Amino acid sequence: MTESRHGGMFTPFIKQCYVTATVCMNVLSNGAAYGFPAILLPQLKLPDSAIPITKSEESWIASIITIAILVGNFSMPTIMNRLGRKRSHFIVMLPTALGWLLIMFATNVQMIIIARCMQGISFGQGVPIRAVIIGEYTSPKNRGAFLSLIAVAQTLGIFTVHLAGSLVSWKNTAAICIIFTTLSFLMTFALPESPSWLASRGRYDECTKHFEWLRGSEENEELNELIEARKNYKITKETSSKKISDVVTHAEFYKPIVITLHMTLLMYVAGSMNLAVYGSTILSEIMGPNVDVHFWLVFLDVVRIITSFFAVFLMRTFKRRTVTFNSIGLCIAVHLAIVAHVSMIKYGIKVLDHVWVPALLLNLQCFSVSSGIVPITSVITGEMFSLEYRTTGISISTAIATAFHFAILKTFPYLVSGVGIEGAYGMYASVLGYCMIVMWYMMPETKGKTLQQIEDRFKGIDKTAAQTELKPLNDIKVVI
Repeated sequence: MTESRHGGMFTPFIKQCYVTATVCMNVLSNGAAYGFPAILLPQLKLPDSAIPITKSEESWIASIITIAILVGNFSMPTIMNRLGRKRSHFIVMLPTALGWLLIMFATNVQMIIIARCMQGISFGQGVPIRAVIIGEYTSPKNRGAFLSLIAVAQTLGIFTVHLAGSLVSWKNTAAICIIFTTLSFLMTFALPESPSWLASRGRYDECTKHFEWLRGSEENEELNELIEARKNYKITKETSSKKISDVVTHAEFYKPIVITLHMTLLMYVAGSMNLAVYGSTILSEIMGPNVDVHFWLVFLDVVRIITSFFAVFLMRTFKRRTVTFNSIGLCIAVHLAIVAHVSMIKYGIKVLDHVWVPALLLNLQCFSVSSGIVPITSVITGEMFSLEYRTTGISISTAIATAFHFAILKTFPYLVSGVGIEGAYGMYASVLGYCMIVMWYMMPETKGKTLQQIEDRFKGIDKTAAQTELKPLNDIKVVI
């Protein structure tokens, strides 16, 4: 560590790439776990399956992960605050590895359900820590691009498990997927501890050493801001006691939560999960019953992967608000166009009754979701929360977001049967519009800013304003 600090063979950028790769390798495994039922359940339902399942068992295998995510999510703040980021990352991978091992050697449904619980716990624990590690370890100029790679890794994980599951058995697929967790575990040994966490514990010498190993000596201004802020916080903490009612009224606590929740709700109604889970239904309803569903599902998977990589360029090049509102605007327009197209077909207006029209609209939907909406959600989670409330705020946001996730997936089939696919898309467009308005007034511009500067902005401290190169696109302040 000392050699690199003084200009060893690896630059700070390479080290930050390594940190991101370490985190994303485990995210890839989590993505594979999320998509695993798509290849597991069809094989278990075959007549010659060694582990036959009932309808009830099938639903438990698919849905138990959502409940387990909540358990893992609420356990993470205490672990991260007490043990630090590095040791917490080791802990996160243990349930994932155990889950894959249980699946590899499963002889009954109960073992599979327990394995899915383990994977869900790890998934829930991983959501806050992956954003925290990448957010705290990386430079402001590259942080957005690195955070957007979380979405890329998760998409690749789902694609990998679908591809492997189409070629080999579900047990062999699990054996392939555990490799990603193993690699991430081994790579974590080379990570330093988070400078932010060390500063929060008053270990300023170690904080400086690890910060300079990660960032070099060119960003010492951020280091000084971090240490100064933590020292001031400790003095304030010693002279005052905070009640819960006082904490929840702090802008640096509740505003990031409100922003993150609206962005997450927006991500779900935009179609990020519905396309993955109900893709066959959506394609049949929008493109027609005679369409080759399997071909278009694979095609849209490829589009999501390509646009997820394109998102890295967008985050590196453009402001956060520019990416956010352009992608939301495109998504709303696509939703309304789908409503219009399906309605015209149903009422016998077949001027645009060609398969390329709905195909283009669905590809544009995937583009808007994967290139902007999904990655910006990861970026916001990693950037918005202050150090004092980071783990707690992310966990609260993730817990409520999980409820959004469950509600939207649960209600979608009933919406389609009740008001049709055009009605569902129309309702989602309305929610998208509402979220866009809230985000417009509440979301600050964070590109190029240090985490301390973002925290100071929520607190209403302007001491760093003159030093910040990029400013928000609007200066409207909203009092809630």
